Amino acid sequence: MASQAAPAGRGRGTNARLIATGAAVLVLLAWAGWQVREQRAAAGRVTGSGSIEATQIDVTPKVAGRVSKLLVKEGDRVKAGQVLAELEPQEASAQVARAQAAVAQAEASVKQAQQAVTSQEQVTRAQVAQAQAQVTMAAARVPQAETALAIEERTARQAVSAAQAQVSSAEAQVGSARSALAKARSDLARQKALLTQGAVAANEVDAAQAAYDGAVAQDRSAAEGVAQARANLASAQASVMQVQVLRQGVEAARANVAQAEAVLENAQSGQTVVAQRRQNLAAAQAALAQARDNLRYQQLIAGHDTILAPMDGVIQTKNVEVGEVVPAGAALYTLLNPEDTWVRIYVREDRVGRVKIGQAARVTVDTLPGRVFSGRVAQINNQPEFTTVNVQTKEDRVKLVFGVKIRLDNRDRLLEAGMPAHADIVVDDEHGPGVRVRPSSAHLPARPYSVGS
Repeated sequence: MASQAAPAGRGRGTNARLIATGAAVLVLLAWAGWQVREQRAAAGRVTGSGSIEATQIDVTPKVAGRVSKLLVKEGDRVKAGQVLAELEPQEASAQVARAQAAVAQAEASVKQAQQAVTSQEQVTRAQVAQAQAQVTMAAARVPQAETALAIEERTARQAVSAAQAQVSSAEAQVGSARSALAKARSDLARQKALLTQGAVAANEVDAAQAAYDGAVAQDRSAAEGVAQARANLASAQASVMQVQVLRQGVEAARANVAQAEAVLENAQSGQTVVAQRRQNLAAAQAALAQARDNLRYQQLIAGHDTILAPMDGVIQTKNVEVGEVVPAGAALYTLLNPEDTWVRIYVREDRVGRVKIGQAARVTVDTLPGRVFSGRVAQINNQPEFTTVNVQTKEDRVKLVFGVKIRLDNRDRLLEAGMPAHADIVVDDEHGPGVRVRPSSAHLPARPYSVGS
């Protein structure tokens, strides 16, 4: 019985050893398979760690002023267009009032300048019209005076010629009458002598006396004719003096034309004054336009007293307090866009050649264990950098790396800036866009430095 039990015990021990050996072999095979899978998986991905980052914007006023209200606090979610803060409006309101007064004054100046232009144009047109009428009238008098002068000259010449001819005729008649008077006087004396001698009758003496008396009368008449002819000649010669007067009238008419033309030229020079008035009007209009532009600017500035959120986001930091005077461009808040998040990892130079823009990535964060976030490679730096100073080993610190930016899907807004993250880039993913970036080491930094995001 004992001998039979011993072989049975040895058989059971052998089976146990065989089972243990088989189990160990299976464990080794499983471990080897897991190692193979891990190696294959590692070969198909590029890993790296970094911190979650997000687009951040400084909310700044466009104008300087004193902060009167801060309506949100750190951590608040805000919508685009939401009022975040307000500045005191008094100074901006005063600037608007001054700009409005300047516009009113400029408008009055434009109105005054326009009235000056209109008035000067009316005065100039009236003066020019009057001067042109005077020139026309003066010019019309010149030919009239010249015609009168020509007629008077011709009439005077004819009158003088006729009077001279009359004088000559009268003087000839005087000579003839005096000759006849001398003969009648001689005949009368002879008859009277013959009568004394009794050689002629008394009636013959009477006839000689009558002839003498007729010759005396004829001589007197001829003398009077000469006097009248000379008077007529003097009158005709006096008319020549009238010709001189008319000639002076022609010269005066011509002088009046010249004077009227000078007056017209002076009136037309008023157009220069009109041009000056128009220049003044243009300057006033330009000043008005500038004043209106300044008013619109001041009104726009006054509208900047209310500070609005430029986008949806989360208030990360509040940088000022109520009552502080801030300059234009000072950051009142820092606003994060939680939907625009990414993680930047640094890939070694010998592996970055496998990374392509558009490749898928899986990202995990320590604060959300078991949760995987999807992402895509959005940027690969084309210049190498030295590894950052927080690398543990000295050997790794002198290696060149390339920054890779992975944009994340954070539509649930679970990821927040600053969270540590680990990223796996699926370099064998055939569904991505696949734009390969070849690293370049042509320009290397002179010394190691820390590279931020």
